Amino acid sequence: MKTQSTRIVLGLMLGSVLFLSISGCKPQPAQPETSAPAAPSTTPSTTLGTKIDDSVVTTRVKSALLSDPSIKSFDITVETRKNEVQLSGFVDNQTQIDRAIEITRGVEGVESVINKMSIKQ
Repeated sequence: MKTQSTRIVLGLMLGSVLFLSISGCKPQPAQPETSAPAAPSTTPSTTLGTKIDDSVVTTRVKSALLSDPSIKSFDITVETRKNEVQLSGFVDNQTQIDRAIEITRGVEGVESVINKMSIKQ
């Protein structure tokens, strides 16, 4: 039963990666020039393309964690922002934390990893 549910979850994740990989981003039209320069924005720019890229990275990391038998990745949450991946949740020991970080760093598109995982007590 566990193997079947793992396969289903893995299949859904891989399907999501495929969907997000083949769906394109509509380019934004060029802004008309104005006579006065625009004030610089203080908010970070997050485009649809960035959000899709982050979703793809998150899905890849989750798939990689799911495929590793030494990690119970259902207890690990993966969040990505600008290719910076944050892992949080609970694991059984430090070895699982180290392995999760190692796997995450090996995923294409990951620039850095933030560890917020804790050991179950």
